[in-house]
Amino acid sequence: MSIYSLLAVAVVMGGLGAYLSEKKGRTHLEGFLMGFLLGLIGLLIVLALPKKKKED
Repeated sequence: MSIYSLLAVAVVMGGLGAYLSEKKGRTHLEGFLMGFLLGLIGLLIVLALPKKKKED
C-alpha cells in the first residue's frame, strides 16, 4: 500500500471521527485527531465517550 493510500484512509477516519464527536457534543478537532492518529480504534474510543453536557 502506498503512502498516499494510507494518508487517504487516515483522513477519512479523521473525518468520521470529527462527525461522530460532533454528534456527541464534543469538538471536531478532538474526534479528527483520534480518528486520524488511531484509526479504527480511535473511532471506537469516540463512540465509547459519553455525550458532553452543554454548559450554559
